[in-house]
Parts: sequence; structure tokens; C-alpha cells
Amino acid sequence: MKKAFICLLLAVVSAFPVDGEFFVGMRNQRFLFTGLQHGPYGVVYEQSLLNQDPEQQHGRLWLYAEYSLPLSVTLWYALYGEMQYDLDYYEYGGELALQWAPKKFFQLKVCYRPFYDSDYLVKHGYLLKLYSQPFKDVGFFVGVKNMPDYRNVERRFFGGALFDVGRLVVYPEISTPVHGSFEWTRVNLNFVYRYDFN
Repeated sequence: MKKAFICLLLAVVSAFPVDGEFFVGMRNQRFLFTGLQHGPYGVVYEQSLLNQDPEQQHGRLWLYAEYSLPLSVTLWYALYGEMQYDLDYYEYGGELALQWAPKKFFQLKVCYRPFYDSDYLVKHGYLLKLYSQPFKDVGFFVGVKNMPDYRNVERRFFGGALFDVGRLVVYPEISTPVHGSFEWTRVNLNFVYRYDFN
């Protein structure tokens, strides 16, 4: 199954033209990802870091498209599949996001993700985020979500900063449960580096 998953990934990536945008990054300091985008279409592969046995690692493949709409709105939708390499669990689903950015110093993003997890069954994730960039290379964001950081949904308030320096964007985030103790507060570090082949 692992070989079939890797073959599918290579087939999808090889279908993309050489020109476009290449990017690499890290999510929640636990997952590395790399991807390609050509025009509105893109593919991303995400891999868990080696903090456990190799057969317990998991990979996720995203196929997505994004379009600019009138009134400064961007539409993003995706399909994805994920599995642990020892086949202990698998997950698949989709994601739909709308971002309204009338001004650079103000943006609003809403996101909805229905998915199926072989252990948790059908779940629905959401995210609502407000973003402001009062300075050239620095922005701030706050929001509420139950989008999984790992696998299961959990309602959390979150906030953080975004540092945009050329091709590199770094965005640390702190989140805490909507209901529950502050001891479950979580600090995550995320970044993405982009390179344009055009």
C-alpha cells in the first residue's frame, strides 16, 4: 500500500509542468510538506517527522485549486487522502475556503473541512480567522477553529503573528481550548518557503 501511495504521488507530480511555483514548509513543527502549483492548480505532499517508528509515520496527499473572484474574494478547494504506513488508520476528505481581502491590512478567512477518519468516523472541521498586516513584513491574526492540529477536532481560540520576508513566510501560533484548562495551551511554529520557476 505504501508503494502504491508513493507511485500515485510521483504520477501526480510528474503531470505538472516545470514552470510554476515550488514550495516547502513545516506545519505545527511535526509535519514537513512540499508542493507545486501551476496556474490555479496545485499538489502538496505532507510527511510526519520521524519522532516514532517508521511504520507509524503517515503521509497526506492534497490536490487543490484556487481562483480569484470578484470583490477581492479568493476561493480555495481541495481533496486529500492520508494514511499511516502500517495501515493502522486512514483518512480522506475535502476542504473549501473563502478569503476576503478588500485591503492588505484586513483579511477575513472562513474554511470548512468534512472528512472521514477510520477511527473517529465522519467529522466536520471549521476555521474563522481575521488577519491584519499593519506593517510591510509583519501581520497578526486571531480566530476560532476546531480544525484538527493532528487528527481529531477540538474547539480552540488561536492567535499569532506572520513574518513575510521575501520568499519565506514564518507564522508562529498559540492556541487554547474554548472549554478547558490553560494547561492545554499549544504553541505551534509554521513556515513556508516559495520559489517561482517563471
